Amino acid sequence: MYPQLCFAPEVLQVRPWRDEILDRLGFDPRSSYVEDYWLGVLGPSTVWLLRRFAAGFDYSPEGFELDLAETARSLGLGDRSGRHSPFVRSVNRTIQFGLARLSGPDELSVRRRLPPLNHGHLKRLSPSLRARHAAWQEAHQRRGDRAEAEATVEAAAR
Repeated sequence: MYPQLCFAPEVLQVRPWRDEILDRLGFDPRSSYVEDYWLGVLGPSTVWLLRRFAAGFDYSPEGFELDLAETARSLGLGDRSGRHSPFVRSVNRTIQFGLARLSGPDELSVRRRLPPLNHGHLKRLSPSLRARHAAWQEAHQRRGDRAEAEATVEAAAR
């Protein structure tokens, strides 16, 4: 188990968690993939928090200070800062699902992009969402196969 936030400091330093592969191939927290599929796994408050982080990185790519009470209130989560407050639970869910990690007592490293759902995450979805995700995966795979085939043909033509 990863270390989680036990109390909320007034300000949290948010830094990017760099990952070459996810930064290139992952999903922006504001994407339809995240809304369609990650939302059912993480819950709305955690998805909104990830979107807030993404917006912060748009303005400050190397990181920023996040006023926790203000952010919690703006997300409709109140401004309590105890271990079981809705806001602290949302922060800890980002850690639990490998989307963030504590990198200091008041510093959080956050992935800029999210991976596709894994098998364990898919089990959390409703049957209809799992079926929709399977169709999405199949279509995504076909597009990838076509792109790979086109690149191979193009390289052979040179």
